[in-house]
Amino acid sequence: MEEKRKRRKQHIVVFQDEDNIVLKTTFVSHGEAAVPPALPAKKGETAHHEILFAGWDTDYTRVEDNLVIKAVYKKVPKKYLVIYFHENDKMLGMESVPYGNAAKAEIVPVKESDEEYDYIFIGWNCPLSNISADTNAKAIFEKRRKIFTVRFYHENGLLLKKERVQCKSAAHPPKAPVKKPDATFHYLFDGWNRDTNCILEDMDVQAVFQPFYNEYAISFFDEDSSENGMIWTGKLHYGDHVPYPLIRKKGYDLNWSECPITVDGDYEIYARWTFSNPVGRVITTENGIYEIINSSIHNGSVRCLQYRDESTHVKLPERVLLGDYYYRIEAIGADAFCHCANMHTLFLPDSVKTVEERGLAHCRRLKTVRFGRNFTALGAYAFAEDVRLREVFLAGKRLKKCHKKAFEKLKTVVTIRMKPEYADKGKALLKNASGCLMIVT
Repeated sequence: MEEKRKRRKQHIVVFQDEDNIVLKTTFVSHGEAAVPPALPAKKGETAHHEILFAGWDTDYTRVEDNLVIKAVYKKVPKKYLVIYFHENDKMLGMESVPYGNAAKAEIVPVKESDEEYDYIFIGWNCPLSNISADTNAKAIFEKRRKIFTVRFYHENGLLLKKERVQCKSAAHPPKAPVKKPDATFHYLFDGWNRDTNCILEDMDVQAVFQPFYNEYAISFFDEDSSENGMIWTGKLHYGDHVPYPLIRKKGYDLNWSECPITVDGDYEIYARWTFSNPVGRVITTENGIYEIINSSIHNGSVRCLQYRDESTHVKLPERVLLGDYYYRIEAIGADAFCHCANMHTLFLPDSVKTVEERGLAHCRRLKTVRFGRNFTALGAYAFAEDVRLREVFLAGKRLKKCHKKAFEKLKTVVTIRMKPEYADKGKALLKNASGCLMIVT
């Protein structure tokens, strides 16, 4: 009796199919799980659906009462295989899609561009929004002509135009740009540095300018800008040498108001004339150096600062040509004949009036000096260091001044010869002169 009391209460559990047919009857202890009968997963199918066992309508994992449990079936759409292919028939992938559903079509095929075209994937060759059978889908590509960017730039880097151009089509350049002239050149547009008639790539195109030398007006005038003063006028290019006219004006030196060497602008250039030999100007000639004393073009005179002659008998000319005019040699400056190294005899012309201080000094081979008729003044130390001096001829009557030291620094007796009719006046002028002098008439 005690064993019967300890035994758990039993419950009857009946499993039925959906048509109430008993599939299994079992007794299950209170609180324990029932064991269902084995059933096929698939009960049947239609054209596009399958009848599949979906479970039982009552929980049987903990039985606490008598139960009737029925099998539950559901209608499930069949699944179809969608296979994706590239245009070249290469398989790209696949997916399983329930009947009536849309394929995910997550594959995005790619076709490489060629020289002229890009290929854009635009979809598949069959609809994939309502799958009802196994399906092979092939990619479809749209051929689009390539588009390139063409940028037109000024020479200075300024962007003039940006254009999108189909492959193998022509770009359309902007209006011809302009480049400002500078001091040297003006510029003409000469086209673009790249051909834009058949575009095959992104392209940067730059303007090309041809430089031309600027043209300037050059005019030459003789001191004024009137028509009568016009010497030459013309147009020259930048960098050309300025063609100065070869003009002369007797007795005058030419200077220009401006002196550009090469053309770099418009010029009006005026002749500026200055007298060639003003007083005080020192001029070097082939045989001497002279200083202008009187600048008169008709009666001008000079001082001889240096005379060169290699002969033993030196005869100073009365006049010397300086520029366009002759000038009388009127005075002898210091050491004027010291470079006449072979000179024994010196003949001074009638034009010479004065021998200045040390005028005939350092003539170490000089023995005889003959003065002209118009000689008037003899300076101090006129014959200094003339160690061989013996005779001095005074041919004229105009001697008015003889420095008392004119014959100093001489170691020899010097004979002064003069005409008898001038002797008294000459002796009076020479009586105070120091040195060993012997006056002979």
